[in-house]
Amino acid sequence: MGSKLLCLCLLAALLGYYIYIPLPEGMTEPWPVMLISAVLRTLAHLAADMLGLMNYMEVMRLFTTVEIVPPTSDENVTVTEAEFNSVPVRLFLPRRAPGGLRRAIVYFHGGGWCMGDAGDYDHMARRFSNELDAVVVSVNYRLAPPHHFPVQFEDVYSVTKFFLQSKVLSQYGVDPARVCVAGDSAGGNLAAAVAQEVRV
Repeated sequence: MGSKLLCLCLLAALLGYYIYIPLPEGMTEPWPVMLISAVLRTLAHLAADMLGLMNYMEVMRLFTTVEIVPPTSDENVTVTEAEFNSVPVRLFLPRRAPGGLRRAIVYFHGGGWCMGDAGDYDHMARRFSNELDAVVVSVNYRLAPPHHFPVQFEDVYSVTKFFLQSKVLSQYGVDPARVCVAGDSAGGNLAAAVAQEVRV
């Protein structure tokens, strides 16, 4: 009886350790978040390590590509997809009449260089375009592990150089003195690298 109880206590402690993840204070329902995280981690480890189906990052990419956001225009912003120097981009163009040349944002999504795409940032880019009256170029750079460094940097740098050409800026009605590069997480790293490298 005593050894069974000890084993049960150890099992409960290990399960609690596996399920627990640090979360911000004041979260109203932390346990559902912890349980969902534990299930996703378990599935990822099963597929990656035990079944040998795919590596961990490919499993994570599957989870992040469940929701595909199409390039849909609305009453404020025209959304299209194009290729700049053979790199896919999603363009967000304000519909209202410009009061002159517009500003522009070349945006690089986050995701550790191995997850995410422009569709994941559709709502944010659309809001930037509408509220800032800006042309937004959201870049779908190639992802690891199939594409190794420095491919991601080469893609975003290539798009930025292409967009900064006078004829392209003119085509979209953009002021060359009001173009910025931006990104979050890994995209912020890429934006910093591009900003240091680019010469207008």
